[in-house]
Amino acid sequence: MKIKVQAQHLQPGDIVGSGEVVQGTIINSTNWPSSKVCISLTKGSDYRSVLWGKYTMIGVERNENN
Repeated sequence: MKIKVQAQHLQPGDIVGSGEVVQGTIINSTNWPSSKVCISLTKGSDYRSVLWGKYTMIGVERNENN
C-alpha cells in the first residue's frame, strides 16, 4: 500500500520512492538540529544515512501488517 507519512514516522521495512528500504530512524540527537531526523537506508548492499526534516512528507510503500 502506498501512503505518505512524515519522516519522523517512517518505520523499518518501509520502501521510499527511490527503492531504498528504511532500516531505522533516530529522532533526537545532539548531533543535528531538533527539526531533523536521521534515516538509515539500504538498497542492495549499499547503505546510507540521511537527515530529513521531521515534518517532510515522504511517499512510501508499506506492508498492510506494519
